[in-house]
Amino acid sequence: MRRVFGLFIGVALLLSLPAPTHAQSDSSRFGLGLQLLGSTAGDNVGPGVHFRASTALNPDVSLALGSGLTGFIFRGRDDSAFALDPQLSAIVSFSTASTQSTYVIGGVGAYVPFGDTSTESGPTFNVGVGRAWLLQESSLFFEFKPGVLIGAETTTLVVPLRIGVIL
Repeated sequence: MRRVFGLFIGVALLLSLPAPTHAQSDSSRFGLGLQLLGSTAGDNVGPGVHFRASTALNPDVSLALGSGLTGFIFRGRDDSAFALDPQLSAIVSFSTASTQSTYVIGGVGAYVPFGDTSTESGPTFNVGVGRAWLLQESSLFFEFKPGVLIGAETTTLVVPLRIGVIL
């Protein structure tokens, strides 16, 4: 698990380096959204928030680092649990119109549950699809990005649905 967090710290440092001057105008974007995360690991669903920072490698491909925090609260306060899900992803965009685009997103991450849960933590591998609509100076997005959680004894599915704003 320390290796995964070390990888995320290294990528975060790389993303914070200044980009070449010809690419600085639109190279970095930040997204904030709401998510609904379902997990077969704990047979539970919960609401949460998700943050992502991305840097454009070229007009169609971006590298992103993000994390979400989900609260599995629907079984009551005494049985509530939480999960942190940091991720490193590549995003490939396909423009469908001047005001919208479809993208494929995939990458690696971790699933770190805490609270009243017996769910295992472990690395995740995920791939999904999303759609972004251009607003004035930001974009609205919706994405579906299921992942496979590789635990010590079992492999389970983690399915987030996200909606939010890209700044």
